[in-house]
Amino acid sequence: MYYVVEFIHVGPKEDHVDCHVIEIKMSPAINNKNYEERTAGWCGTTNDRAAYAHGEYATIEDARAAIAARFGEVRDSDSNGNRFESDDADVVEVYKPGKYAPLSSQATYDWCYAGIQADVDADTTDANIDALVAEYEAEANNNGYSLDSDLMRFMHERRQALRDAQGDEE
Repeated sequence: MYYVVEFIHVGPKEDHVDCHVIEIKMSPAINNKNYEERTAGWCGTTNDRAAYAHGEYATIEDARAAIAARFGEVRDSDSNGNRFESDDADVVEVYKPGKYAPLSSQATYDWCYAGIQADVDADTTDANIDALVAEYEAEANNNGYSLDSDLMRFMHERRQALRDAQGDEE
């Protein structure tokens, strides 16, 4: 039998981007309170990591299909093509939700900094910022990543700083 188990980081976001994993295991999840096997539902939270059981399947293909139905697009490797692995010997396959690896707020800022400096000025409209966000996201996707939602805020802050500087000059 194959079991689908999901692990979600539920603590502070900092330094925990892209640590949400979905595993296909040869053994069921274990409840962290009574140590009983679970095939469905919440299994407990330990060290800011919540575990959820998502079923028992006769074949690995059935488990993969269940993952696709529940989570949509998932990744089995990082942007360099290295497959995700687990220290648990019962784990057969490891996936992460989403087609692209999410970047943290700081990594998004670092990745987009030069572009923001070049593309955003005091006269940049909200519509232009929306278009730039879409353009930057498309480029990040081409590189296997998805940008943090703070990107738009970074662009608005850049524009406001330039507008404030113009006001100081007048």
